[in-house]
Amino acid sequence: MSESNSAGSTPAPAGKKEITSAKFNRADLRQHARFKIEEARTQMFLQGFLSRIGIGRKNEARVAINLSEGGIMVSTLGKLKPGTRVKLRIEMEKFKDVIETDGVVRWCYASARNASEYYAGIQFQKLAAPHVSKIAQMRAWFTSPEFKQKSATRRRMADPELLK
Repeated sequence: MSESNSAGSTPAPAGKKEITSAKFNRADLRQHARFKIEEARTQMFLQGFLSRIGIGRKNEARVAINLSEGGIMVSTLGKLKPGTRVKLRIEMEKFKDVIETDGVVRWCYASARNASEYYAGIQFQKLAAPHVSKIAQMRAWFTSPEFKQKSATRRRMADPELLK
């Protein structure tokens, strides 16, 4: 028999934080921290027999919201069922590179602001080591003070109210 844990507590796997209450921060459960990305052309296709032979392929992604070595959050054209297998293609002009990988929809919810917009969390499946390295390079750029300054300047220039 195993020892009982204190109420509301679950045993933590080796090297993991222990969850001590029903309320917890989802970011604490992630293996990889997410970072916001801009200017990434993202395509996402549902996997299946017809899409494998090139029939009925439709890009389900609008735009990438954030990224990590473990997955991506995308704005989608419609609701996707958790467990759905997808093929992803992420093009980053700054890096002159493309990441292509398979993924699985882990969650999909309607936007709180607009019920016709959906957001989905996609977990990468067997992401190749060179792609993991590329995402680490992207993280360094998108979280750098230089990028943040350029992004803020771009937003100010796009919004005439901020220039007054």
